[in-house]
Amino acid sequence: MEIHHSTVELSNTRLLLRDDLVFHLQQYQGEPCYLVEDELNSKFFRIGVSEYNFVSSLNGEVTVGQAIAANATQMGGHAIKEQDAISVCKWLIDTGLATTEASRRSGRLIDSFNQTAAKKQIAQLNPLTPKFPLFNPDAMLWKLNAAIGWLFSAPMVIAWLAVVATGVFQIWSNWELLCSDSWTVFSSDNWLWFAVTWIGLKIIHELAHGVACKRFDGEVRQSGIVMILLIPLPFVDVTSSWRFSSKWKRIFVAAAGMYAEMFIAAVAAIIWAHADIGPIKQHAFNVMLAGSLTTLLFNANPLMRFDGYYMLSDWLEMPNLGTHGQQWSKWLGKRYYLGLDAKKPQWPEGKSWIVASYAVLALIWKVLICVGLTLAAERLIFGAGIALAIVSICLWVIWPIVKLLNYVYVGPEVGEKPNALRFTMVTAGSVAGVWAVGAFLPWYSQVVAPAVIEFQQQSDIRPTSAGFLAEIFVQPNQLVKSGQVLALLENRDLETEIRQLDIERRLTMAKARLYRDGQDLAAFDIERETLAAVETRLDNRIQQLRELEIKAPQDGIVIADDLPSRRNTFLAPGTKICSVASAEKKEVLGLVAQEDFETFQAHQGKQVSVHVWGLGHGLTATLKQVNPRASIRLPNPALASTAGGTLPVRYRPENQSTGQSPIELVDPHFTAVIELDDEQSQHLFSGQRARVSFRAVKGSIGDVLWLRFSKWIQAQRNLLR
Repeated sequence: MEIHHSTVELSNTRLLLRDDLVFHLQQYQGEPCYLVEDELNSKFFRIGVSEYNFVSSLNGEVTVGQAIAANATQMGGHAIKEQDAISVCKWLIDTGLATTEASRRSGRLIDSFNQTAAKKQIAQLNPLTPKFPLFNPDAMLWKLNAAIGWLFSAPMVIAWLAVVATGVFQIWSNWELLCSDSWTVFSSDNWLWFAVTWIGLKIIHELAHGVACKRFDGEVRQSGIVMILLIPLPFVDVTSSWRFSSKWKRIFVAAAGMYAEMFIAAVAAIIWAHADIGPIKQHAFNVMLAGSLTTLLFNANPLMRFDGYYMLSDWLEMPNLGTHGQQWSKWLGKRYYLGLDAKKPQWPEGKSWIVASYAVLALIWKVLICVGLTLAAERLIFGAGIALAIVSICLWVIWPIVKLLNYVYVGPEVGEKPNALRFTMVTAGSVAGVWAVGAFLPWYSQVVAPAVIEFQQQSDIRPTSAGFLAEIFVQPNQLVKSGQVLALLENRDLETEIRQLDIERRLTMAKARLYRDGQDLAAFDIERETLAAVETRLDNRIQQLRELEIKAPQDGIVIADDLPSRRNTFLAPGTKICSVASAEKKEVLGLVAQEDFETFQAHQGKQVSVHVWGLGHGLTATLKQVNPRASIRLPNPALASTAGGTLPVRYRPENQSTGQSPIELVDPHFTAVIELDDEQSQHLFSGQRARVSFRAVKGSIGDVLWLRFSKWIQAQRNLLR
């Protein structure tokens, strides 16, 4: 039976260092060190001078013990300790940088090759982020560096700072407009353009990495695409920047992609701030958002193995920060969760508190990203997203749990067996703690509703008689007095009917006189009754004719969007012509979603925050009442998503026949009335968009999460119908 190489007594083992490794002498943390370059796998490692002296003597002929003794003779007080030397040997074997006599046998080499290939295949099976190398871009990037390498020179960095500062100033100066325009990103006709913009910027991002690397004489051996939620994104391998002796050069190469994207985003911000509404403004906004927000959120984030991580680790001079963080997390789990007598890891750089802090923050961020990617994948069309979500849950949740249970109850091959009882008790306690938190801790949430500023005392002007709008005597936003004529309708059929009724009245009166003079009292009574009926009808028609003269019911201001264009149009009774509102008093109308109705209703009579777009500060007002009846009527067009608002609407032209607005809400909402004082009303204008918000308890954490989960399940059922 062949003994596993990891259990062999290493001091008597002869290790053979791979002859294709390249060593570079560097300065790190003020001390000399050696960079180990594995060109075959495009990997780099950093070791100290004493470690280099030790590993360089592993030629397959001397034992590890002899190499340790030789190192002690040559390095004196700086010699590597025996325990550290054993750890270095295990590291060399695990990373494939050195082999033992057993592992150099043909069977073992085949097994090692197969295991490595299997690991790569498993990595490629990741449904959310598979990676596909395509070609070597080094020659292309060499030519690009000769053409545009000057973009990374010191004068251009100064120009970059000036342009980015200008772009930030433009965003700051137009913040309210930016918040308003941000909703256009989610419109159905902009998704494709935004996706194309994002992919284009990522291509520029990766090219910038490659050109910056070539500028400092680095190599870019590999490029290809990585699929994120089935979206192809480019990547380039610039790990050769590890060779650079200056950490600032390495940091600049890591930052080059963000450097390019932020510059383009700043230029786009300047264009967006000065462009008129149209395609140019929309595309500039897409570039600005994709090149700044997404770049800062992901690429600059040091909690992920992207640009920000390598910049932070180089700046701290802790090249294995992420690995050390994982080691610290594993030690914590083994020591306090599995009950193992694990030794706390120590690192050459020290700074354990930095490693521990990074490990906790990175773990939290990883969970958030995994959940976010899973939810995003689930929303992909044609059911592919649901399949991806199921696979990702299996890979990120179920499989690690299976491995953990196997480790606890079956036991590892080598080493101390975990304490199964401790594991069970801690798990049960954790589950009970999570249940208690979900059942008893309240969920404090910021409840928000879109709103609009409206006049408080507002009267809709609607004719009671049908007619054509013949004359309009006022203009929108004109101040009027009570009783002032606003418009005049014309109804020729009504005028004709009045003339006919007048003729009929006169004839009836003449007949009545004849019957009275002839002493025919029975006929006289009949004609008198007929006359009364005709006069009643005539008075009614005359009143209708008078009502064709539309007058203001109160002092105020005329509110109408399309009043002049409605001249000579036919208006049915009850059709809204315009509104007259008191210019002094205003209120806020909020549209409350059905899920927030009870929370708003319970908050009646209390204060809420009102943020009005265009106003530099927030307002505090009182929630007066919430209409208990939901409606799809849109109180003001400014709230519609088609006009820059947040509420989805649909167009129903058939509503116009009944005098209603053709634009209505997709989902019913409740109307909340927020009362403003006179001073607040003076600084606001009717039609301004606003946001009403307040903090409230929406139940326990468990109740809220269960409600949202139930709604999600219902939404999936609706999709499958």
